[in-house]
Amino acid sequence: MSLARLVFTALIWPSAFVVAALAALAALLAQLGRRSPGFDLLTHFAPFYLAAGLGAALLGLLFHDRYRLLVVGAGLFATLAAGLLIVPEYLRPMGPRAGAPPGPTMKLIQLNVWGGEGGVARAAGWLAAQSPDVVVLEEGNRRVRDAIVERTGWHVVEGRNDVMIFSRQATLARFVPATDAEGPMNLVAITLPTPVGPATIVGVHYPWPTRDSLAQSTAALRVILRRLPSATTILAGDFNSTDWSFARRREDHDFGLIRRTRAMFTWPTQVHAPIPVLPIDHVYAGAAWATVEVRRGPNIGSDHYPVIITLAAAPH
Repeated sequence: MSLARLVFTALIWPSAFVVAALAALAALLAQLGRRSPGFDLLTHFAPFYLAAGLGAALLGLLFHDRYRLLVVGAGLFATLAAGLLIVPEYLRPMGPRAGAPPGPTMKLIQLNVWGGEGGVARAAGWLAAQSPDVVVLEEGNRRVRDAIVERTGWHVVEGRNDVMIFSRQATLARFVPATDAEGPMNLVAITLPTPVGPATIVGVHYPWPTRDSLAQSTAALRVILRRLPSATTILAGDFNSTDWSFARRREDHDFGLIRRTRAMFTWPTQVHAPIPVLPIDHVYAGAAWATVEVRRGPNIGSDHYPVIITLAAAPH
């Protein structure tokens, strides 16, 4: 055994072991999120625990003797614990897929536009070039609204707060909660003619999961969704909640809709970090819809990446 390896082990193994042990502990405590919103906060960082566990296990292979076993064992345990949080997302059903050719389609873009901080003209130009049928926008404002409408001529329905829905076609109906009792969450809904008949598109912007208002907001959203035809309804927004959270899994069940996004990391853009680390923008659609394509859009100056989804009528 070389002296260099012994020195390397002595210097590095304590830190590697602590990182792996903390990742394993966090992943295990996150399982308590099934019943506790506080512990559910830990689930959002499951990919970090996975990366820490794998990194420690690989690094541990370089260590000497029993230290190798300690660090590799702790790393593998952290990897397993994190995997228990992440793997269910890859096993859940994603809903019907459209055949080829898919027939008439509807293209929807979900985007938190960050108040236009990255450039209103840039965002409006990109949206216009995509030529979607519907855009669900969060953190919008008058400046953003006017720039998009001027560029596209689209119809727009605004919520009481920062949610807006733009559409190429005129709306058949609209719903904007007038009071907190009707819908305390940032929410707006429109009904449009679509390939599956009249369908309601709901746009939402969730509070952060640390906010006391979250439980009341999500309960109100469930009530609103239950009034709508589940087969044709579409729900899109910035949920401030990742795929791995138990809250997201519960709502996947409660909404009666199918989440069509999977592990699509949308926050943050290079404005804040080299790579996106949290998948918090989601799109749901009822069983009458088949997925043609779901993809992440480019960085257009916001702190969120857009989600672009194309849907068609599900085959009978």
